[in-house]
Amino acid sequence: MIKKQKNLIFLLGIISCLIIMIVFIVALIKSDKSTWASLFFAVGIITILIFTSILLYFAIYNFTKSRELIKKSFNNFIEEIMTNNNIGIIVYNLDQKIIWSSNFIKNEFSSEFIGNTVEEFFDKLSYKLTNDWKVLKNKIEFANNGNFYEAQFWPISNTIVIRDISTEQLFKREAWEQSPVIGEIEIDNFQLFQSILSEEQIFTINKIVVDVLKEYVSKYNFVYRQYTNGKFVVFTNENSLQQMIKEEFNGLMDISKRIKNENIDKLSLSVGFAHGWSSFKEKIEQAKKALVQAQNRGGDQVTIFSNIEPPIYFGSNSEILSDNSRTEIKQIAYEFEKALLNKEIKNVIVYGHALADLDALGACMGIYETAKAYGKNSYIGSNTFDFTTEKVVKQLTEKDKDKFSSMFIKNNLQAKKITNSNTIVVIVDTSDPERTDNPESIINANRENIFVFDHHRISKAVDYCSRKNVYINTSASSASEIVAELISFLDYKVDLSTSTAQVLLSGIYLDTTIFTKAITPRTFQAAAWLESKGANGIKSSQMLKIDEETNKQINEIIANVAEIKKGYYLAYTDQECSNDVISIAANEILKIEGRLASFVVAKLKGTKYYKLSARGIETNVQIICEAVGGGGHFSTAAATSGEDLETFIDNIKHAITTIGRNK
Repeated sequence: MIKKQKNLIFLLGIISCLIIMIVFIVALIKSDKSTWASLFFAVGIITILIFTSILLYFAIYNFTKSRELIKKSFNNFIEEIMTNNNIGIIVYNLDQKIIWSSNFIKNEFSSEFIGNTVEEFFDKLSYKLTNDWKVLKNKIEFANNGNFYEAQFWPISNTIVIRDISTEQLFKREAWEQSPVIGEIEIDNFQLFQSILSEEQIFTINKIVVDVLKEYVSKYNFVYRQYTNGKFVVFTNENSLQQMIKEEFNGLMDISKRIKNENIDKLSLSVGFAHGWSSFKEKIEQAKKALVQAQNRGGDQVTIFSNIEPPIYFGSNSEILSDNSRTEIKQIAYEFEKALLNKEIKNVIVYGHALADLDALGACMGIYETAKAYGKNSYIGSNTFDFTTEKVVKQLTEKDKDKFSSMFIKNNLQAKKITNSNTIVVIVDTSDPERTDNPESIINANRENIFVFDHHRISKAVDYCSRKNVYINTSASSASEIVAELISFLDYKVDLSTSTAQVLLSGIYLDTTIFTKAITPRTFQAAAWLESKGANGIKSSQMLKIDEETNKQINEIIANVAEIKKGYYLAYTDQECSNDVISIAANEILKIEGRLASFVVAKLKGTKYYKLSARGIETNVQIICEAVGGGGHFSTAAATSGEDLETFIDNIKHAITTIGRNK
């Protein structure tokens, strides 16, 4: 009997009973109301009520049963749908104990979790939930037995929905691995090679590079095209890039090994890769920027730019050949002069790095006098100096109080008032405005009026000013050398004072340790030109001399020097020292034969920070300092930290032992 027939019979039965009962009641009212008649009618009514109740009971019972069946069928249907779609549900009580879980949960994780807390459930799956998961966690991803899952938390309804996303992850990974990567490769110093090498040697260099790239083509999903002499564009994918990263770009970074039998001193490549951006136009632009970054950091390295993580660097195994051409510095001297000749420009502010040394001071004074020669209101924004520089500033001020008292900006508020669209801002001896005494030095300035002159390898892109206004030469000995060369091209206009020439020469003396490191022919030319302007080498040597007390302090610092690994030495102290004392101590350690790199740590005077000063002999100490938050030059670098001494030293030791010496 079908369901509709059953419902019709129950309905007709109930209606019939009601009609009969009404008839009995009417008959009872109209009867003579004898005892037997009343009894008969009463029994009839009771019988009808009982029969009606039975019919109602079965009707309600069948209705309830059908609803339960429908509900059960629906629940089974829903659970089957969820299971087929790899979805499971967990319900927990106010104590975070699991009180129910769907079949998917039981089948997928092969265990009974009823009675366990939510934290215990995830612990068994090797995922640690934090105590505040109910407040902070909306969604997590975890792995179990080779599968990937997503858990969504619904704390209001005490429910957790778990979904198998293994297939999604597989497709995502496949799409990610095949996503395109664009690169730019340039042979370091190729223009220099063209001017000093024969055509046969140039052909040999090109052949060596092309052979390496052909090896990459056969090994990876990798294609290249040489679009001009010494420059290549590369197309690969994410999977191949990750393999190259894993192998640390073997072949590209040790390409110099292939020229041992050739009459060529050194061969290296600068490489830039860009990945993550969806736009090919953006990728090629970022690849070019990555290449420039690699070159600005000294070349012989790979720089990888991404839109989801900071730049990554590989290589930097050696210092590239210095380019003795002065074409670039001449061009930026022209750009700087053009800005100074602009009648709308009223002010020039120059900043060196915080705790300025003689190199930063000399470069600042050189720019200051150049701006003055072009009739601009000129200022130096540096107001913190190391011990030696502070002593020199004091001596200069005593000799010419009027000039030097107005030379320095007293505070950042004054600098902010002066800085506007009619102000040129120059940054020397660093490329990061945040490393100056005024981190907001460029905020109100026009990017076309910002200039950078530096010799350190950069740690982040210089994108706050026009590229034509940036001169970063890692082959230069010092910022003082760069500024001296700059002024030499403006010699017809700038009459450099003897005092400024002297400090510029002292800056060169400082960074070359009196011409014992990081020197090129251009260094000697700059020094000779400064001497022609009245500077004296003997006076510069005198400026760098230390007193008995400082010498004693240095000896105390290096007394506990220890070899961390072969050739790498570390000394540290908790006593307060001046910035230059720490640097001198690092130089002292390297005076002993067989030592490749020195690292000295001490607390900066009057601060809570510790300073690391690193020096190397044909050893890249910059990448070690970068690992602990610093940076610098190939053989001269530094870092500061607000960590406690023990933690900072542990981090330095870890960086030394894991990064190692590039050979």
